[in-house]
Amino acid sequence: MLINQTFEIDSCDDVELNIKRTSKLEYRISYDDEKDIKAIVFVIGGYGANANISFLDFDREYIAKNFDVVVVHVFYHCFCARISNNKKYSASISFMEEDLLSLSKILLDFGINPQNLDCKNSTKYYELLIQHIITLKSQGKLAQNYQAKFTSTFIPPNGD
Repeated sequence: MLINQTFEIDSCDDVELNIKRTSKLEYRISYDDEKDIKAIVFVIGGYGANANISFLDFDREYIAKNFDVVVVHVFYHCFCARISNNKKYSASISFMEEDLLSLSKILLDFGINPQNLDCKNSTKYYELLIQHIITLKSQGKLAQNYQAKFTSTFIPPNGD
């Protein structure tokens, strides 16, 4: 029978980036308890692997079902540094001081006054901009494939 387990362990600080880790390191294992296990396979998800965690689970389970192995998938540090369909693993979008200039410029391009724009209210300006762009597209005043270009910062949910 296929067994799936999830574990969280204490982690180490990132000396190189000077980050004191408070989050646990999560890993998941899958194996068939009716098989004679011959190896341990570690799977490291690539860039964007956290976008939909079910893909990671599917791959791990598929390998465990079809081979005589224990499959370990480690949710490495900064795994949650991107947007995911699972809130636990999803970064949030924020505008830091260094992002405000590009947001301000695009607001001006669309005739939206950024005079009071700051880090605290930037999300409201962002939402206003997106709504304005949607309106212009629906009115045929802006190409449907238009994409505004500005910077923002992803904030991981786990303190990384």
